[in-house]
Amino acid sequence: MNGAVTTLKKELLSYAVSPVSWLIAVLFYLVRGFELASIAFEFAVFRADPNQFPSATYGAGSTFYMVLLVPGILTMRCFAEERRTGSIETLMTAPIRDFEVVLGKWFAASIFFAILWLPSVLVLHLLEYEPYFGADVAFGPVLSAYLGMFLLSGLLLAFGCFASSLTENVLLAAIMTMLFTGLLTQASRILTQYVGELRNDYYMRELLGKLDVYGNFSNWFARGLIDTSHVVFYLGGIGFFLFLTWTSLASRRQA
Repeated sequence: MNGAVTTLKKELLSYAVSPVSWLIAVLFYLVRGFELASIAFEFAVFRADPNQFPSATYGAGSTFYMVLLVPGILTMRCFAEERRTGSIETLMTAPIRDFEVVLGKWFAASIFFAILWLPSVLVLHLLEYEPYFGADVAFGPVLSAYLGMFLLSGLLLAFGCFASSLTENVLLAAIMTMLFTGLLTQASRILTQYVGELRNDYYMRELLGKLDVYGNFSNWFARGLIDTSHVVFYLGGIGFFLFLTWTSLASRRQA
């Protein structure tokens, strides 16, 4: 797996020096800061339970836009940029196996996405002290919620890698990922309208339940509950799209 580690380091360095990455971080925490200040003020006025504060932040607009937009932006250059510049040919002839390249790029995007969220956990910890809440916040539901968010984002990042491997247009790769994200968030509702009586079938009901990513997050992960079937669903989706990405690269090598 040396090839995957090498690719991981290279991609992480590219994220670290990219102005787009830092622009995302600045905009995210600028908006999130105003949102958290507003929510904290409401909690102080209404003397709400501090343990409910993390759950209130999950529904903030910045959370939605980070999940909807950022995976496509982070992965749009993974393969599309290399195809556009022609460096993909060098990559294909390097002594690195295709699946190591795919894993390295996906892990780099996933780790950087997690790094973008890390300060938000520290902010929640700081709010435990005076003059804010002055009370301990239960971090069990917080960790569970972040697990659910990272699983969903990992799935979207895996699709982003796949979309980037299909084109040399980085903008098209980003748009494809954002469209997929929007479709996934609405898939359960749309399918429910068209399957009719099939919605009562056990397997169809389970599929619709797993595709309801927002419902799974709010009803399970955000409450500190982890359903292994949901975890398996996301991991399976990640593996599926990484496999498609590897197949896309392998087909190009054989062409």
